[in-house]
Amino acid sequence: MLLSHCEPCSTSSGSRLAIPLLLAGILCAPWAAVRAEAVAPPPVDACALLTKADVEAVYGSVVGVPNGKALGSGPYWAAMCNYDNAHTDAPMLSVGLLVKAHGAADPAQAYAEYVDELRRELGDVAVPVPVEGLAGPAGWDADTGQLTVFEGPYQIILSASGRFAGDRLSFGKQIAERVSGRLPNP
Repeated sequence: MLLSHCEPCSTSSGSRLAIPLLLAGILCAPWAAVRAEAVAPPPVDACALLTKADVEAVYGSVVGVPNGKALGSGPYWAAMCNYDNAHTDAPMLSVGLLVKAHGAADPAQAYAEYVDELRRELGDVAVPVPVEGLAGPAGWDADTGQLTVFEGPYQIILSASGRFAGDRLSFGKQIAERVSGRLPNP
């Protein structure tokens, strides 16, 4: 298994919903086939890319301190960050980000391989709906509330679960734009 060398994440109860969705992105993406022509960028800090202020501004809910985690090394790294409600009496909200190097020569190739792998492993029902207007090729899964964006050498997976007012895809796109603006240019 790809993540067998990684330490388990400790999470609060709200983050437990977002983390399986984010880990699915690691396991379903063509991560094991990093090719020689694509140099992996150095690891990033996911909580520096998705801030508490971002989550609160977009979702309109006060969240607690981030729960971040870095996994792997070399070209096989991933960084995660999750935010949960700060107030226990508020409707549950959990927002997560996973960033990793996709390993393909370009984002379009990485997205195509990602979709092919999802289709092969999980069937057509798992293939995300293409999303326009973001920095790179992107797909949306309304069932899981997961937006996946390929920008430069990075794969960005955003996940939101819980009860909040508004369009989940619109919120995901707003968060993706904020995260994309902070990605380093390797």
